[in-house]
Amino acid sequence: MLQKNTPPYITILIIINVANIFFSSTLIPIFLAGVVFNIFTVSMRKGYNNILFLSIVTFLILENTQGVKLFSLTIIALAINFLIIPKIKQLFSSDMLSGFIYIFAFYILFYFSIQISNPFDLSVLFVLLANFVIDILIVGFILWD
Repeated sequence: MLQKNTPPYITILIIINVANIFFSSTLIPIFLAGVVFNIFTVSMRKGYNNILFLSIVTFLILENTQGVKLFSLTIIALAINFLIIPKIKQLFSSDMLSGFIYIFAFYILFYFSIQISNPFDLSVLFVLLANFVIDILIVGFILWD
């Protein structure tokens, strides 16, 4: 059950879905995967199953529009949640800094999954870095919980 003061995660995920469906045809590579990853981790931690399902659907839409293998972002997000986040929580006491490191680890693994399935292209790295900065701004100022 969602609390009364829960951020509008469902609305944000729907906006990201619509934006990625329309902007993928105009070749604007801003896909906000870090925002979806943040919503995914919050929904796993707090038990919001409907938002968790919608974030997995959003990952599938992102993968389909960006040409990545299906369920790769979900597997990356689960690996970070179960393997990397417990280690980072032991190292850092700041929640804000560790949240940025989670998103950075997500983008690093996302970059490796793109490079495995596609030939090497340096422009992908610049696109992912730009998306990382945009996601940090959105997560840091709007969705921080």
